Amino acid sequence: MTKYLLTLSVLSAGILGLAACAKSLPPGHYENTSSSTNAAGTKTTTEKNTDVYYDKYGNKRATVKTETTKDPKGLFNKQTTESTRTY
Repeated sequence: MTKYLLTLSVLSAGILGLAACAKSLPPGHYENTSSSTNAAGTKTTTEKNTDVYYDKYGNKRATVKTETTKDPKGLFNKQTTESTRTY
């Protein structure tokens, strides 16, 4: 349970850091893909698509679409989660 909470807090800090970082980018479309495999053989792949733009009021906005896929060892047990955040 402690490992889960630690992972959750690290991800939360990363998302908050991404918000500050995404709004400092020049307008455009950015893609980032990362993957890792833990000791148990679970492969985790994260794809982030960031769109930075100016809204109709001239405010800089960033929309981050994140898709995370976890694929533990074995058959037919892949899980995918998607989220979209606008900063």
